Amino acid sequence: MVKLKPLNEQVMVITGASSGIGLTTARMAAKGGARLVLAARSEEALRQLTREIGRSWTGAGRRPTPSPM
Repeated sequence: MVKLKPLNEQVMVITGASSGIGLTTARMAAKGGARLVLAARSEEALRQLTREIGRSWTGAGRRPTPSPM
């Protein structure tokens, strides 16, 4: 059996983060303290999610910041 690190010690890459399962996964992972790399087709929706996560963010290190690709 694979033993995973606690969520707050993981970095997750989530595609489709602006809607559906990707959006829900991003919110849950952020709530659990994971560091996130988010990708989505909708830049505005991704910026909105980044702001939402940033308001409740309590992790160590850098605050969530959108970055153009």
